[in-house]
Amino acid sequence: MLPPAFRPPLTRRPDDRTTARPRDRATADWLAWLDAHRLAPAAARVLADAPLPDDARAHLDAAYDAARAGWLMRKIALQRFLTLVNQEPAQPIILLKGAALALTLYDDPAVRPMNDIDLLIAPDHLLSVVERMRGAGYEERSLSDGDEVGYLHHFIFTDAMTGVRFELHHTLPLLPSDADALGWFLTQTQPHEFAGKPFLTLSPEAQLLHLASHAVLEHGGPEGALGVWFYDIDQLIRKWGDEMDWDETLARARALAWEAALHEAILLAQHYFTTPAPPAIRDWLQLPVESLRGYNTMRQMTSPARSTSLTALHILRGLPWRQRIRQSAHMLFPSRAYMRSRYPSIPWPAAYPYRWLDAVRKLLPALLGK
Repeated sequence: MLPPAFRPPLTRRPDDRTTARPRDRATADWLAWLDAHRLAPAAARVLADAPLPDDARAHLDAAYDAARAGWLMRKIALQRFLTLVNQEPAQPIILLKGAALALTLYDDPAVRPMNDIDLLIAPDHLLSVVERMRGAGYEERSLSDGDEVGYLHHFIFTDAMTGVRFELHHTLPLLPSDADALGWFLTQTQPHEFAGKPFLTLSPEAQLLHLASHAVLEHGGPEGALGVWFYDIDQLIRKWGDEMDWDETLARARALAWEAALHEAILLAQHYFTTPAPPAIRDWLQLPVESLRGYNTMRQMTSPARSTSLTALHILRGLPWRQRIRQSAHMLFPSRAYMRSRYPSIPWPAAYPYRWLDAVRKLLPALLGK
């Protein structure tokens, strides 16, 4: 049976009230939802043999072809990047999220569209990679050009040849500030090769925790997260769920105060994709979410009142104090070049108070729970 996210309106039961709408409108809405959640390429593969209207089939095939073309560009960009970082002395990098999963979880990387390529680099190696990318002509975007702070938890570079964006993370968003939290993720890795060049990914346990935090805490769960992120969780659990160390995963989730977010992420994956529950966590999934560690933070981060300002505040709280102060200063007073590109319709001196007031306007309702 097809999971709900991939179930075309025409296959719904005759007594389903949603079929009261015209079928062509229902199908158009479903296709638009798949597009918005980056699931159309996956749907094209899952529904390859399913009976679909010709226009729906053409839409999904076009989405897959576009995703395939996008992956080929990212493949070229990733090969160039891995060649650069593996020059002596080689710098170990950990691929995250879309790029990591496209290469290790999905049989066809094209079904996992992504906007950029995310990487985690240990603090000891980060600036070496940053300097290599600067020297190789990658275009940098930051709050202050040339600074060693980057932007919050990452540096942003664009490959001028392909237009593919790289985000170099020196920590994971919303991690606690203690060194042990990041240190655990840096040790939970698996080696792989791509085009003859080595790279690392997180272990399934660490990967699941990061995916849950990213979708639920960083992007708001059902309020703002994309369906493809829950498809990642579904596919990860289907492939590795029975082999994972769930005791370690849940213990780490509690230590990070991500337990409620992990619970919510798995339930949402089940909602969209009928993800099977591994026996080791079936009882845990039945627990009320308000009893789990990190529930209050999850409730705040998934509220309709959440904002990018609230997310930035939580990310800042997870940084060491010195870096927190430097980042706050850069966020309050970005460079003139950044302000002109970020607020092109406002004279750059006036853009600063506009930036501050806009952040406060977005942040206060979220903090007050309104």
